Amino acid sequence: MHNFNELYRKHNERMEDFWSRRVNAPKFERTIHIFGLPVVFDSNHEKVLDSATFAEEMYSTSDLQKETTWRVHLTVRSMPDPSTALGLDTASQLDQQPLLRQAQHGGSGRSNPPPERLIDLIHYTGADDWLSIDLLEWGNCFVDMKRGEAYAVLSQSLAEKPEQVCQVLINTILTNFITRHGYSMLHASALIKDENILLLQAPHGTGKSTTALRLLLNGYRLLSDSQVYIGEYENELWMGGFPVGRIKLRADMLPLFPALAAEAEAEAVRNETKHRVELKRVDPALAYPHMIRIRRVEYCLLERWDKSESTIESLTEDELWTQIMVNSLHYDTPEIWNENLRRVDLLLKHANLHRLRFGTSEDEIIKTVNGLW
Repeated sequence: MHNFNELYRKHNERMEDFWSRRVNAPKFERTIHIFGLPVVFDSNHEKVLDSATFAEEMYSTSDLQKETTWRVHLTVRSMPDPSTALGLDTASQLDQQPLLRQAQHGGSGRSNPPPERLIDLIHYTGADDWLSIDLLEWGNCFVDMKRGEAYAVLSQSLAEKPEQVCQVLINTILTNFITRHGYSMLHASALIKDENILLLQAPHGTGKSTTALRLLLNGYRLLSDSQVYIGEYENELWMGGFPVGRIKLRADMLPLFPALAAEAEAEAVRNETKHRVELKRVDPALAYPHMIRIRRVEYCLLERWDKSESTIESLTEDELWTQIMVNSLHYDTPEIWNENLRRVDLLLKHANLHRLRFGTSEDEIIKTVNGLW
């Protein structure tokens, strides 16, 4: 009997790679941890795996051990030789063929670098437990949330920009994995004081980030200025943040914080540009990098007014739930929605609820919030 493995080894290079499986086979692998959960990335392109490293830095760390493993496969389209693919013998013949020149450049995406605001051009299609992400000529991705597995095909030009890959693709994949597998998300700022949690929630444009930054410069630490995730582990509630140690400000707010303005970098956010400040780079003590056990929470719904003083009054759960439902993102099936809301309800049992009307005086804001403790 023939040794079929030996026959394959001997002849496989001469066999046609019809589906490009050999050239696209993953050769590189990297494992990161998100809230303590392992996520395994593999690819045929080593540099694009830096996107996983960028992502890991944006999530809270944790020593909690869980058995779940998620996987993300990043395949970068190989750059074909059009003269070989279409039967041409010389480069001069290629120069005479406009159609082939288009195939040479458009096929790989190398000559068409992704736009800075690619995030504004993405198309999402989803149903049940799957999501499709269309990055136009720069790639596409299919995400199976139930299995915790994602398959992406990217252009060479996008793969060479791993930080952008992280922004437009990896964070979306991980967000869907997280909310599908046991975590509830709230769009809120979370600050830590003496291992207790201060949550600030507000409609877009209210001044939540500016208020959070004022508190940070007066004894608080930042878990997240954007999204917090609530999870359960051994009958206890834990909170993690994304992105950790990063705060985003509008351009008109930067003059209020001259010491941080020098470190601010413009970043495309949907429909606008904000300026992000990496607090870990400015002063690591300002950032709280770990997941935190939920014990005591002071939960403030923010409102801005033109008076100098700031005030706090009690808030009912019904009033807060209205804001939670319209100002947070959750998974789209009823079953997962119910699990999202159940964990939020558990959080509220640890929380004192307030309506915080903050005025124009920074000293008054600090004094009023500190009065909660």
